[in-house]
Amino acid sequence: MVHGIELGSHWTARSGVVRCVFTQEVPQLVTGIPFKIYGLLKPKLLSPDTQYSAYVVYKAKDQIQDVQKSFGVGVIVHETPEGAKWERLELTKLEKREDGWVEANFGELLNDGGFMDDRDEIWFRISEIKYSYWTSGFIIQGIEFRPVKKIPDAGDLMHATMPSPFDSLPVDCISTIISFTSPRDACVAASISKTFESAVKSDTVWEKFLPSEYSSLIPQYSRVFMSKKELYFALCDDPVLIEDGKKSFWLEKASGKRCIMLSLKESSITWGTSPQYWRWISIPESRFEKIAELLNVCWFDIGDGMHTRYLSPRTHYSVYIVFKTKNGCPNLGDSPVDVGVGLVGQEPSQKLIYFIGPPGRGRGRRRRRETETRDVTRPEAREDGWMEAELGEFYNDSCCDDISFSIIKTNTPHWKSGLIVQGIEFRPAKVR
Repeated sequence: MVHGIELGSHWTARSGVVRCVFTQEVPQLVTGIPFKIYGLLKPKLLSPDTQYSAYVVYKAKDQIQDVQKSFGVGVIVHETPEGAKWERLELTKLEKREDGWVEANFGELLNDGGFMDDRDEIWFRISEIKYSYWTSGFIIQGIEFRPVKKIPDAGDLMHATMPSPFDSLPVDCISTIISFTSPRDACVAASISKTFESAVKSDTVWEKFLPSEYSSLIPQYSRVFMSKKELYFALCDDPVLIEDGKKSFWLEKASGKRCIMLSLKESSITWGTSPQYWRWISIPESRFEKIAELLNVCWFDIGDGMHTRYLSPRTHYSVYIVFKTKNGCPNLGDSPVDVGVGLVGQEPSQKLIYFIGPPGRGRGRRRRRETETRDVTRPEAREDGWMEAELGEFYNDSCCDDISFSIIKTNTPHWKSGLIVQGIEFRPAKVR
């Protein structure tokens, strides 16, 4: 965004360089105070375990050199702007590029491997520290991220000339060793040498990361897979329906762990079979053929369960309800809802969630609301356009148990409506 104007843009990646390119037209700042540019990109566009430099690529017209020195900049990884601490730097490292543009380095960041997690984000911002000038004359091509140039020292040169002890191993042997790691580790190993890169491409590696029943999942895709690696990433990026369309199945990209979303079609929903209270609708953005829409109920109660054989063993899982709201979700969206998750036969974990959250009006009410809702989980937006709220966590040890969940709001007499539920999602818990 430049001087309050939203600009369409897209990210391009080539030869290890990621660039934010403005679509349609290149923006030129005519005049403005203050001057700000900010945005985000996904770490998965960058190479893992790599130090990157960030540059603004621009041309300057008229007299702008003095103003350039007053810019403050920052790069924040895996955080939102609200919780970020922006470092103040100066755009003093200006260099002319071979393409005729000027670039200014405004920070560095380490992409520590979070490229495997679609929820991670890298935020950047460029703005004036002092708003004392009317700024003009900037023509901005984009924001560029590229690996930091490392000046080799004597130790690097020595190691570069020394043969690796793995070079003498057969490629098949290296592939077998890598297959006992994880998909993320395999991607990192591919950058070590040409030998490792060749070993990682082997089906021996990626077949180990695939679920045992992968052959039965292939017919659901309308294309032919040239390698097990291609199939693996298809199962990560494009979930498939199993159990007659009652479950959606995919793999977590970094670990290969199993993920499941349950349709509510077979769940226990109070008044769920009464069309005046609930109805089953089809919408294009849903994974399932039919999903539940709450029309009007006083007693809101959803419960169900699943056998843990569908999940990965020895794994901590988080459980989420995936939903959308309509018309503010009356008498339900702004009121805490009781939820619980646990293995059958054990005491389930209990917590409160919001589908929307209470409105804020006035400073005093905000303080009271913060006190009243500090233990209530708020929903979060997903990349697919849905919302999600965490119901709880559990540990799946040996895949020999049943897991149950409950979502209940029965302590108020008001009629509730405006909730569309796609399903209940089980995915590996994030390391906190």
